[in-house]
Amino acid sequence: MAPKTVLITGCSSGIGLALAVRLARDKQRRFRVIATMRNVGRSGALAAAAGPALGRTLEIKQLDVCDEDSIRACLNSIPGRHIDVLGIVFNDIYAASKFAVEGFCESLVVQALRFNVAISLVEPGPVTTEFEMKLYEEAKRADYSRTDPETADIFTNLYLRNSRDVFASLGQTPEDIAEHTLRVIEAARPPFRHQTNVAYTPMAALKHADPSGALMTDAFYKLVFKYDAVLRLSLRTIRLLRWKAQKVKEGVRLLGFR
Repeated sequence: MAPKTVLITGCSSGIGLALAVRLARDKQRRFRVIATMRNVGRSGALAAAAGPALGRTLEIKQLDVCDEDSIRACLNSIPGRHIDVLGIVFNDIYAASKFAVEGFCESLVVQALRFNVAISLVEPGPVTTEFEMKLYEEAKRADYSRTDPETADIFTNLYLRNSRDVFASLGQTPEDIAEHTLRVIEAARPPFRHQTNVAYTPMAALKHADPSGALMTDAFYKLVFKYDAVLRLSLRTIRLLRWKAQKVKEGVRLLGFR
């Protein structure tokens, strides 16, 4: 059987690199990987990040998906795209670029089926990568002189702190996402959407359960602005439970069990 062609955009680090490595190490040599290094992202107050940076981010995301060579390569295999499940406060530009990918794939999926091609969206929640850490450092050093003081304060003193707790408590590794993506690629009937993080399932369910968006926005507002102390305590509890579960797993492995 001829190997499947897998196009990976933005694989200089993080999820893309982990997936490229995982496919390259496939013992049955079932995949031919086409990789590009282009990757970009921004986090911050929209007023400070808008302008050329906004256009550049959206332009790159569109190029990653929409250039003719990419489409031709993808239509010979199963295109897997990494997007976020939900829009997140202070991630306006990043979410816009990801949602553009979702709209593109959602529009193409029915037509692609006519040619026996499956399109799948792999939807991770927080993923701990070097790329993400670099964004935090850039956000801390950014100039917010064009942003109103209250918004700048919310971003630097509330969002950045809570976001770090979210990633530390709920974040997956790039290798985790690579394994999920591999399962989608290998599936006889790959799903159109595949969520990798069960912790985000309730929030995603709120989004789809209420078409008005009121449930999701109210829940996020309360978590961010009213009960942020409860949120941080819950996240630290989850982090402790995950640490204990990992220790148990390591202990079982050391004892020779699988």
